[in-house]
Amino acid sequence: MGEVTVWSPLACIKNPQIELNVALVILNSSLSETQDKLKSLWKTARFHICADGGANKLYQTCGSDKSFTPEYIAGDLDSVYKDVLLHYEKLGSKIAKFNDQNSTDFEKCLKLISKHEKLTAEQFDVIYVLGSHGGRLDQSLAILNTLYKHTKTNETPLFLIAQDTLTFILPPGRHKIYVNTGLEGSFCGLIPLGESCRCISTTGLAYNLSKHHLMFGSQISSNNSFDGSDFVTVDTSDYILWTMSTL
Repeated sequence: MGEVTVWSPLACIKNPQIELNVALVILNSSLSETQDKLKSLWKTARFHICADGGANKLYQTCGSDKSFTPEYIAGDLDSVYKDVLLHYEKLGSKIAKFNDQNSTDFEKCLKLISKHEKLTAEQFDVIYVLGSHGGRLDQSLAILNTLYKHTKTNETPLFLIAQDTLTFILPPGRHKIYVNTGLEGSFCGLIPLGESCRCISTTGLAYNLSKHHLMFGSQISSNNSFDGSDFVTVDTSDYILWTMSTL
């Protein structure tokens, strides 16, 4: 049957005291609709990094509160305001400037996290990304592309959190996703990304899949919902994007 991978993607938000080694990335997108999630994840995370203009968004949301000081601000630094950069630098944030224009600031942050792990021998259990999509379509697609590349080359789970959505990618295999924290919204979806999904089956959804073939240009599973179970199971032959609404 194969081993089942268990996912509890909202556990860190529900319980900030959870015993997990978490890294948190703040992207350059409004945090006004995710302030509660920001506060919960900030308490949980041991490593905080702003992607360039993400420092502006953090400052706009948290002001001069010193407890919200990231360990790093990273990127090509063409978006972060000089006064914001100076503010966090004075509080102890390290500045990591990358001149590489062939990668996004999000990718630069992930490289920095990987470098931190190698230098410190610290291994993160999960990476959360706030302000992850919404707004410009090209930027949203670039973020999803980074998510896809990361999942195919790195075992550390990467969860994207937007205003009312949580998104991550399930690798090929059997999965059990807990959806009983009380923070789940009403919709979910399974979207093929980067490749077709040749065979996928589920339980726990209002409209379950049974050995379906999903691909762009044919069928995808969007606007689905939960059937009231504590968890959803997914058995997939290929990488598949899981997305669900959150409260």
